Amino acid sequence: MLRRQVERWAAENGVPASAVTDLQLALGEAVSNGVEHAYQDGDRGSVEVDLELRYLDDLLVIDVRVIDHGRWRPIPLHKGYRGRGLAIIDQLSRGLQIATSDRGTQLTFAVPVRQG
Repeated sequence: MLRRQVERWAAENGVPASAVTDLQLALGEAVSNGVEHAYQDGDRGSVEVDLELRYLDDLLVIDVRVIDHGRWRPIPLHKGYRGRGLAIIDQLSRGLQIATSDRGTQLTFAVPVRQG
C-alpha cells in the first residue's frame, strides 16, 4: 500500500521514476523500522509519513519525515544478517537525522530528485 501511495504522490508531483525507486526503498526501510522497533510486546501504534518537494541549494529533493510514537527496543549487540536499514537510507539520501524522545522517534532525510 505504501508503494502505491508513493507512486501516486510522485506522479501528481512530476517526480521521475529514478527518484521514486530510491524514495520507495528508503521510505520502506524507515517505516519498517518504526513498525518493528517502536512497538513491543503486542503494542499497537502508528507510523506517520510526510513528503515535501523543495530545493536544497540547487538540487531538488524530497524531504521525508517518518514519525512513530513508541519506544525503541535496545539495539542488539549481534544483529546477524539484519540491521542495515539505516545504512541503506543513508546511502540513498542526504542529511539523515534521528531524534528520539519519550514520545517517539523521528527520522528525517532528503532524497535527491535526479532529472532526466
